[in-house]
Amino acid sequence: MMPSTYIDAINHAAAQSDRWMFVALILIGLLAVFSLFRYFTSRLDRIKLQMDAQTTEFVTHLKTANREMLTVIASAQEVINRNSQIMERVERKLEGR
Repeated sequence: MMPSTYIDAINHAAAQSDRWMFVALILIGLLAVFSLFRYFTSRLDRIKLQMDAQTTEFVTHLKTANREMLTVIASAQEVINRNSQIMERVERKLEGR
């Protein structure tokens, strides 16, 4: 059986007005809001880390692609210069006739 002090505490709580329940409800609500806030901020932190990793990966890919593109452009420039030289030779030979 319960000791009389517990029964007295329960009787005392039951005799209280509803304002204590309101205060308890506010406290429980604040704890719930705080828990949800922490949960969503931790999710946002994880999403930020994932986005940072993806951004880093994408930037690395872009740097590699740009390097390759510059190599292709340089190669194309060499071909254009060579063809220009050949065209000049052909023009000179045709003018010499």
